[in-house]
Amino acid sequence: ATYTIQRGEYPYCIARRYNVDPGALMRANNLGVSSQLPIGSSITIPASGAWDVASFGSRSLRAHPTTYTVTSGETMNSIACKFGDVYPEFIAAANGLAATDALTPGATITIP
Repeated sequence: ATYTIQRGEYPYCIARRYNVDPGALMRANNLGVSSQLPIGSSITIPASGAWDVASFGSRSLRAHPTTYTVTSGETMNSIACKFGDVYPEFIAAANGLAATDALTPGATITIP
């Protein structure tokens, strides 16, 4: 599968979200530890190599379901990265929004 990088995302975020080994994701895309992915670039999500909790910690970075207050400049994607194992599309759906909708700073949204 392939994935298009959105604002606020980075390789470990994508690996955590899709339950893949970060090293496998980096190797599949010829990336180094400090690689920066341009917004709109396409990466390959490897079909093997699951996230290893013993090596990388929990996929979930914050407890959810919960509510979250949006800060300036945040997107569904950047908020999903803060929670780790949440898909931006699920956040959007839980709030009656499209994944591409702009968020208003100060708004409270539901994180499923």
